[in-house]
Amino acid sequence: MVAIILISIFIIYFLYSPSVREDMEPVEIAVEEGDGLGKITQKLHDSGLIRSSLLFTLYIKIRGEENELKAGNYVLYKSLNIPTITRLIVTGKSKPDDIKVLIPEGSNIWEIDEKLVQAGLISEGEFSSQYHDIEGYLFPDTYHISQNSKVKSQNLLEELGNKMAENFNNKTASLLGGLSLAESREVIVIASILEKEARTEQDMKLVSGIIKKRLELGIPLQIDAAVIYGACRRIAEEGNWIRNCNVTFQGPAIEIKIEGPFNTYIYKGLPPAPISNPGLQAIEAALNPTPSDYLYYLSTRDGSQMIYSKTPGEHAANRRKYLGI
Repeated sequence: MVAIILISIFIIYFLYSPSVREDMEPVEIAVEEGDGLGKITQKLHDSGLIRSSLLFTLYIKIRGEENELKAGNYVLYKSLNIPTITRLIVTGKSKPDDIKVLIPEGSNIWEIDEKLVQAGLISEGEFSSQYHDIEGYLFPDTYHISQNSKVKSQNLLEELGNKMAENFNNKTASLLGGLSLAESREVIVIASILEKEARTEQDMKLVSGIIKKRLELGIPLQIDAAVIYGACRRIAEEGNWIRNCNVTFQGPAIEIKIEGPFNTYIYKGLPPAPISNPGLQAIEAALNPTPSDYLYYLSTRDGSQMIYSKTPGEHAANRRKYLGI
């Protein structure tokens, strides 16, 4: 009993006791997107901000905040204790002059480009022209860009592009690590479609199952989102990637009659490349499709509901009922 009390006192002392009392010299720590608990702990320990890596790690894990640590440039002090340092990083209290850029799940290159343009960080087409070849592998997240990068947009583009690509590798390593390059690419293509075709985890898995079944049966996927993306890509290429293309304003009715690699009405199989940049939920749904008797689906006009069908007749009836076509 005495031993337990002594151990508890020891833990509490090191937990709430700062690394160095009354040390107000600022220490700047950069937590990058994709940095895991181990890497963050090492940075804090190497900078003298914490005395015990083990205690910091245990504190985070017991609180269930291992995946809540936010990226950013933090100004910390050795006079801060472990709970205070944890709270600052979990709540994202980074330097106020950081530029924060939120990239939602399922954003394509033009949507990312538009966000950066609206923030006054780049000119239209700068991001999409540079990173269109790695569509699908730019991980959606909240990114912190150093203020110095704003001086030159090229610096910002390189910093953000590198962070997004590195973040993708870090976040998907456990999910895609055992797959071949071809298998991994197929998963990302399907996940990129799910981001544009479904909203909830349940619907993503059902649509993933339908895609898998249609591929196995050799039935064209007939996915409007892929066709529309193909139209935008053709327009962008013809214009040398100078202008962004809004996929929501591209109608599929005409496009499905035009030959192109993303036309899933004419060609069987998956599109040749991802059509958006998927998050973890979509990637997991692509890896874990839900089997069903369905072969067709549609989304209501307001996007609030997915309607599934087993036969062409049922699908046609649902199109008339829910879409009026």
